[in-house]
Amino acid sequence: MQAEQDIEQDIFGPAVRTPEDIAQEWKAALSELDLSAVELADYMNKQGGDYRPYTTILRGIQRMIAGETKVSGEMFVIVTLLLRQHRRLKARHPNLDWTKLPSGALSAKVEDYTVFLSPQTKGRWIVSCAAPGGFSPPFGRWQQGLDSAKNKALACVEEGMNDVAQLEFESRKQ
Repeated sequence: MQAEQDIEQDIFGPAVRTPEDIAQEWKAALSELDLSAVELADYMNKQGGDYRPYTTILRGIQRMIAGETKVSGEMFVIVTLLLRQHRRLKARHPNLDWTKLPSGALSAKVEDYTVFLSPQTKGRWIVSCAAPGGFSPPFGRWQQGLDSAKNKALACVEEGMNDVAQLEFESRKQ
């Protein structure tokens, strides 16, 4: 019986996690995604399923990050799914070939998308991408540093893929 429990713990992770363990994992996932409280609130707002006012969503996320409230199970699942999605895309594209453009921007191909990193002031970068049909997901927030911008480029592609899939689905419904 104990051996079965040990196997389950090895396969499925710790059997019991404290709220502190969950908060630590959640914050580590946010860090790996380079996802700020504002960006997560933007994502929640964009998805349209969270009916609360934007300021309420943001305040809830900030309180979870600060440890003032527990990380909700739903929020943990959302961030975990985003992280897994990001890791899969990162694994498929471990070494993107970045090309420097005359404007100083960097460009790379990720699947059918072209990603652009444009330098801004004070070491910041803005990330954008374009799909083959000319569709461009909304610009993200400025990123501090090139490494962060490169990491965020994959998130931009993920958002673009999700947006295109949703638009295609909606057009088939009509």
